Amino acid sequence: MRNPMFRHLVFAILSIISFNNAYACLDDKAIVQLKVNEEAHLISRNVATMTDAIEDKLLSVQVKQLDDTCCITITYRLPDEDIAEANKLLDSNPAKRIMLAGQGYVLPTQSTLIANAGVNLNPLSIKHQDILQSADLGRNRASVELLYATLAQTRAVIIPNTKNTEPWPISLIDQEKSLCESQYTSDSNQSACTCKTDAISKKVSPRQLRYIKYLQNDPYSSTTSALAIYRDLSEQVNFECKLIKR
Repeated sequence: MRNPMFRHLVFAILSIISFNNAYACLDDKAIVQLKVNEEAHLISRNVATMTDAIEDKLLSVQVKQLDDTCCITITYRLPDEDIAEANKLLDSNPAKRIMLAGQGYVLPTQSTLIANAGVNLNPLSIKHQDILQSADLGRNRASVELLYATLAQTRAVIIPNTKNTEPWPISLIDQEKSLCESQYTSDSNQSACTCKTDAISKKVSPRQLRYIKYLQNDPYSSTTSALAIYRDLSEQVNFECKLIKR
């Protein structure tokens, strides 16, 4: 008697599970794609420090379906050390913190940021109202971007008397030489741009150079100490390599 009843119970449970899955709005493939899309969005912001954090798996994104609806929960997980470092920097510049807050930008204060969002099925995307900065997900995105934009200002700083031990890729060397040749010339040193690239590579790591380039393209960071130090280094190297502005 027990075996037939047990088989009936198992069949009923499997039927319920199958029924729920059949009518779930999002399947596993869609959830994975939404996670990929969210990471791609963060990378598309072109914040070098944030891209590196994703590649290093220090900043992670989780996406889960909310029940069987067309809604998801997106969770960002951040390193406590990054949050502390960025907040310390803004604590030293309270006027900037107030200005950013007035524009709706606030640094994270905890390592887990959670937001719910609706999903469009065709094409697969997050509903527009949920990516606005007035929505939870929009606020979280802006907060994480501010975090890593702030960290770029500290991590781009070149420490005096330090040496870079990480070799530059050939592609980066070629890129910097071409940039140098488009901006400078030399009357007495045919290898002046090679001289400059070699000198800078001995002081600045590839990642640090990316952070400096990011700050150079950020209008809010034009006066940061990191850029001032890099400008001083570049001018010194230009003099030593006999480069003059075109």
